[in-house]
Amino acid sequence: MIGKVIKKIKNDGLVSAFKWGISSVKIRIRQKKSMKLFDFGPTLADPAVSVAKERRAFIFATVPFYDIGGGQRSAQLAAALNVQGFAVYYLYAFRSSDIRSFAVEIPAVMHRIIDSVQTDDVAREMREGDIVIFEAPCEKFIPYLDAAKEKKCKTVYESIDNWDTSLGGFCSEEALYALIESCDLLSATARPLVSQLEEKAKSRGIEKSVIYNPNAVNDETFNPMRIYERPRDLKEGEKTFVYYGSLWGDWFDWETVFYLAKEHPTYSFCLIGDASSVGARVAEAPENVSFPGVKKQKDLPAYLAYSDGALLPFKLNEISEYVSPLKVFEYIAMNVPVLSGKLPDIEGYPLVTTYTDKESASRLIDTLAPDERLSALFLSKNNWFSRTDRILSALCPPAPPASISVVVLNYNNDRVIFRCVDSLIEHNSYGYEITVVDNCSSDGSYEKLLEKYNGAVNVVRNVKNGCSSGRNLGVSASRGEYIVFLDSDQWVRSDRWLDSYLYLCGAENFGCAAWGAGWFNDEGFSYRVADSYPYCYLEPPCLAKRDVGCLATCGFIIPRKIFEEAGGFDEAYDPTCYEDSDLSLAVRDKGYEILYSKCLSVGHLPHQTTKEGTGAHDRLIREKGNYFAAKWKAKNPELLKYIKY
Repeated sequence: MIGKVIKKIKNDGLVSAFKWGISSVKIRIRQKKSMKLFDFGPTLADPAVSVAKERRAFIFATVPFYDIGGGQRSAQLAAALNVQGFAVYYLYAFRSSDIRSFAVEIPAVMHRIIDSVQTDDVAREMREGDIVIFEAPCEKFIPYLDAAKEKKCKTVYESIDNWDTSLGGFCSEEALYALIESCDLLSATARPLVSQLEEKAKSRGIEKSVIYNPNAVNDETFNPMRIYERPRDLKEGEKTFVYYGSLWGDWFDWETVFYLAKEHPTYSFCLIGDASSVGARVAEAPENVSFPGVKKQKDLPAYLAYSDGALLPFKLNEISEYVSPLKVFEYIAMNVPVLSGKLPDIEGYPLVTTYTDKESASRLIDTLAPDERLSALFLSKNNWFSRTDRILSALCPPAPPASISVVVLNYNNDRVIFRCVDSLIEHNSYGYEITVVDNCSSDGSYEKLLEKYNGAVNVVRNVKNGCSSGRNLGVSASRGEYIVFLDSDQWVRSDRWLDSYLYLCGAENFGCAAWGAGWFNDEGFSYRVADSYPYCYLEPPCLAKRDVGCLATCGFIIPRKIFEEAGGFDEAYDPTCYEDSDLSLAVRDKGYEILYSKCLSVGHLPHQTTKEGTGAHDRLIREKGNYFAAKWKAKNPELLKYIKY
């Protein structure tokens, strides 16, 4: 057994601290063996250092997290739930068939093939109210379904494929009906699967509705605003088209792909995936069809960024008819037009053009065009957090109501500020007020903010460009009991994006919590950021840590009364640099705790305002750093001793 709770310590009357035999999981996949090595790192035994996650999610998947580079549904749900404050237990039925070696960080406290664990050991970790998700009707999963029901967990069965086909060779009809009858929530990833699951339930006299919860996109990984380096193995043509995913299976339309290549010899067609099992196809491929092999999910956006279009060459059959193609969301997210077989579940998606035969595909390929007007709203509604939100909304009570004000600064950020504000409006399940402070922008963004939001958002203008003065102005112009600061280059990704932070606010002696953190060196200057460590210095099942030197305001929550008690932001730091570190120390100086946590479901496109790395910014860092060090050496030098050890 990997580990179990051997000690429960009440911490500040709020959370329990876990001590695990394994707290940091790193895996190395060896060719054809799926071998896993564990790193025995520091544990979460000390509640003075770490706050452990109270909520748990158990995912029973068909394949390991790292399968196809960690891009499949079960892995993406695990990652999203981890960010939303759940300790994730990931158990899988079968080893990966991938032959490439990848090193992948897994956001889980347990990641094991199900044959290597005992049901009782896993059941001991289950608590009432935990989320338990089953993604296939596999006999191996049924003992865990029984255990979850006994522990009064919230159970979900997700129908992700047509298991009545050759894909379901490992499935059991008995297991399927056990899941349909027992699970609290039934979900399906494609509309035909919804109908299929409802019909199967009715055939046994079971009256249950099925929610439609298709696949989605990791909108931070697939971000068209990022700058990507051109992949060296991407063979570009007059026009370049990309496909990635499985190359095997009788649904893959080789005939159309090769016809397109022959009819358009100056175009390049790049097929990314494991081609080892389709050697005959590779051998007969036209010269302008290339096979770069398997890639990590994080590397795929670069291929799309340098492509003119993407392919989804699936023939309609009993398998593909029931598919919600995960990759189509990723293609759309990168604003890449898609040429696809006529799959029922993607009809009407933006940027998607469907063909009925190879001749129509050849005619349509030159009509593909990106759409710069494509709203980020589609991505906001179709990211992985929107999928976990549907599950959580059906099974878990929302966070308790709170009076919240969100304050965002804008300075010449016309490119990103509207995505930030639109996402705040789209995901405002908390009823917070939104205040945007414009720091004397000259790019017209202030006027556009006033025109677009027309009173729906509180837009105020600072007479100068200052992070401290701007945020202070935002606080004074708002009314919430809790203040949340975001940067304009961030965006909200979930309806429940603040749940974990509101939970932390209930801790005894709570001062503030933030999404970014770092430490000081002996002289009191910024030393290193938490993001530079594995797991961002938050090994599972860690929810938050106290042993950091300072916090950053790119995702920061503080009670208004503590903000005022600490004196707000010191405006001597204007225009920027060290003002957030200073506020952190001011809160600590008043005797309150500061907490660092990544469990805030926001995206981030950093350095859109400060132009980090320029000479002017470097001089500003030195100037404000000298002021910061001198101030706190005189006021409370003990607070500068938080050095990463």
